Amino acid sequence: MQLFPSACIWLHEPPIDEALKRLKITAYHFVDASPSALEAPGVQDTLKGLGLKVSCVVLDSDLPSGLSLDGKEDGTRRKTVEHLKQALKKCESVGAQVAYVCSCADKRQLDRFGQILPELAEEAAQHGIKLCIEHVPGRALPAAAGALAFVEKVGHPNLYLLLDVGHTLLSKEKPWEIIEAAGKRLGYVQLNDNDGKKDRHWALLDGRLTMEDLIKTLAALKKAGYGSTLGLELKPKPRISLISDFSRNHNLILRILGELEKL
Repeated sequence: MQLFPSACIWLHEPPIDEALKRLKITAYHFVDASPSALEAPGVQDTLKGLGLKVSCVVLDSDLPSGLSLDGKEDGTRRKTVEHLKQALKKCESVGAQVAYVCSCADKRQLDRFGQILPELAEEAAQHGIKLCIEHVPGRALPAAAGALAFVEKVGHPNLYLLLDVGHTLLSKEKPWEIIEAAGKRLGYVQLNDNDGKKDRHWALLDGRLTMEDLIKTLAALKKAGYGSTLGLELKPKPRISLISDFSRNHNLILRILGELEKL
């Protein structure tokens, strides 16, 4: 199965529609988005005009003030769930097949967090969307293995793990082992690099991530039959064009995947 890189556009500085035009020139066919990025003026028309497809949407980005998946009050959690349900409708309207939320911040809220996920996962299923949970350093589920165990504990058939390879550099995990362990519970993969200390979202091979480990990760995805895109979640760096990093990493991934096809 052919895998393709997808550019995470919510890290671009506005105007996002101009960034989309530059991404198209660098041969991207897919983008990841946030609800706020999709609502920016002209973005959806630009996506359609360029033929760019939305692969994945981060649902809980830029939640309105007062809303939180960490909410201790039932009323707050209920409002947040209803807000995310509306976001899922937007995902379907742009053709996204995957959406995700980050793990809650407070470990003491994990049980409550787990109680609302089946409802969201069921809503996502009605829109033809996989719902994923992302492991995030510093939050209640900092490691991929722990997030996978949490997903399996919740047990809803439409709930999956989002594996962030940059985050595994911080949690000292091997992403290819997580891929094998997750099996069909792997819903999405994000790629980025860092210095092993902070979640910097550097371009691939600019930090701790080695070529050998990147190849092992992509090979594991091929072996597992992973069928979604690969979200490149890169942040701009001083004096370096973000589009240049996206282009470089796009070509790197396709080159490695091409070599793996020959094996």
